[in-house]
Amino acid sequence: MQLKQEVKSFPAEPGVYIIRSTGEVIYVGKSSSLRDRVMSYFNSGKATSVKSKSLREEADGVDYIVTDTEVEALVLEENLIKEYRPKYNVLLKDNKRYPYIKLTDGEFPQLEVTRKRGDESGELFGPYTDAGAMRKTLDTIEKIFPIRDCSWKPEDGYRRPCLRYHIDLCPAPCAGKADKEKYLDSVERIRDLLKGRMGEVEKKLRERMELASKEKDYEKAAEWRDKIKALKKISHNQNVRLNDELDRDFIALNTGLSDHPDEQQRGVIQIFFVRSGRISGQDSFDLEFPRKTKRAFILAGFIKKFYANRRVVPAEIYVEEKPEDASTIQAWLTDLRSGRVEFLVPRRGKKRRILEMAKRNAKFNRYSPGNSTSDGTKKVAKRGAEELQEVLGLPVVPNRIEGYDVSNISGSDSVGSMVVFENGRANKSMYRKFKIKGKKGPDDYAMIKEILRRRFLHGSEDRSGEGDATDDSFSSFPDLILIDGGKGQLNAAKEVLEPLSMGNIPVIGLAKEYEEVYQPGEENPVGFERDSEGLKLLQRVRDEAHRFAVSYHRRLRQKRTVRSSLDSIRGIGPKRKKALLAAFNSVEGVARASLGELKDVPNIPDSVAERIRDFFEGS
Repeated sequence: MQLKQEVKSFPAEPGVYIIRSTGEVIYVGKSSSLRDRVMSYFNSGKATSVKSKSLREEADGVDYIVTDTEVEALVLEENLIKEYRPKYNVLLKDNKRYPYIKLTDGEFPQLEVTRKRGDESGELFGPYTDAGAMRKTLDTIEKIFPIRDCSWKPEDGYRRPCLRYHIDLCPAPCAGKADKEKYLDSVERIRDLLKGRMGEVEKKLRERMELASKEKDYEKAAEWRDKIKALKKISHNQNVRLNDELDRDFIALNTGLSDHPDEQQRGVIQIFFVRSGRISGQDSFDLEFPRKTKRAFILAGFIKKFYANRRVVPAEIYVEEKPEDASTIQAWLTDLRSGRVEFLVPRRGKKRRILEMAKRNAKFNRYSPGNSTSDGTKKVAKRGAEELQEVLGLPVVPNRIEGYDVSNISGSDSVGSMVVFENGRANKSMYRKFKIKGKKGPDDYAMIKEILRRRFLHGSEDRSGEGDATDDSFSSFPDLILIDGGKGQLNAAKEVLEPLSMGNIPVIGLAKEYEEVYQPGEENPVGFERDSEGLKLLQRVRDEAHRFAVSYHRRLRQKRTVRSSLDSIRGIGPKRKKALLAAFNSVEGVARASLGELKDVPNIPDSVAERIRDFFEGS
């Protein structure tokens, strides 16, 4: 009651309100009238939604910040949500920063890859969600229209041309060999390509090919012909094409991916990026939000978070229904874009078909891969687990299955993995990895014994309270253990489980060559049908254990490679090595990175970036 009286004194001005419970921020919102909006949470006649009732029950304090406009309040709201991550707000679970292609400014522009959305030193194209495909596109563009790829500046004076000039990938403006007019014409054609104007570029190339042919310069004509073929490699996947060249985003929402009454509800957002009339990429995002939250509210929360972190805001955003506070968000986006932005709900035609395609993709995408809770997937998983109980003669349905595998190359960086599937779905929070401490050398049996011994000794200590801290992954014992391997690996597992009093836990082996399942003491494999759901479930567990072990092994090898390769470069210490590996995933990625990408890495000065590039170009 006291809190309700305090709220009555709030100003009827635009601003942001912050609701707390025992000092913790549980919700941040904005309104054109702080008093009216916050009062609605504490008026029992108006607080009809689940979220409002929960807020009213938990809240013990409310703060507010007055702003001049509702758009200012929206921006402030997003900053506060990022800082506090309140449980009753829509939380975007994805924090990926996708690359853009940048066409730089200057006398002789060049192409760079950047992840800095606010970079104003050139024209950005993207984002590109498939970095590999983006690099292939760049390679193809450079073959069609040679362009420089170096740190040279006109004020540096001329120098000797590099290898790219001699293999016709650069006209060498750094050596004074480039015709500036032709160079800028190539830049304009590259801009057309990146905007999706494939037809215009192909027309220009074809004109040049025909002119060369008329002049009987057949070698040059063949070059233009090959460039046209390369161009078609870029454009052949563009099967959805709109009639104009506006930039658009298509956003679809799939909700209801959590069936537990006490859980946050989960959903997936699917976006298709249409640039210059063509679908240039797509992306999906996991969401969490309070149960029974309205779709318009979820969309508003997502859109504000998504575009707050992006430089490219399209002219049109297509949605199934307009988000809450659509006019305010449109005004904010219009300011970000410096041009009008509209939310549109397509009813028919190509735009409707693209949105429907986004909806279908949203349904196929799963919240946290391997953890889908859709009805169809749950039924299949349940059927598979029940089949395992029947065929293997298990005492209970194996609701928790643990899979184990090992990975090494000639005994180097030997590791083991443990993955956990609960109710037929991967629970990645329960995964554990092991760095092998025992005998060196490629001994799979010894490694299997070590990881099982460590896992169940740790689990027994956690259950008895003897351990330093309880690990839920270890203290929960499985209904079934799956070893990646045949009889040898299976026997090794049994040898270590029985002395630990774990012999009552069923253990099986799945041999990859013939997909045969073995049980201890049995000469012949278990008779699973090839298309049985039980066998498919075991294969998923086995494949995930293998993937997890191999990925951990690869990371350890990469760390050694980074040390051996990058330590010889002046200016690279532990922090910079870590930053490079985080940005490019591997030393091979560092070696392939362009100078612009290296300069984008935090804590890497330009001089060090140039040193790295010189090192790998000379190796």
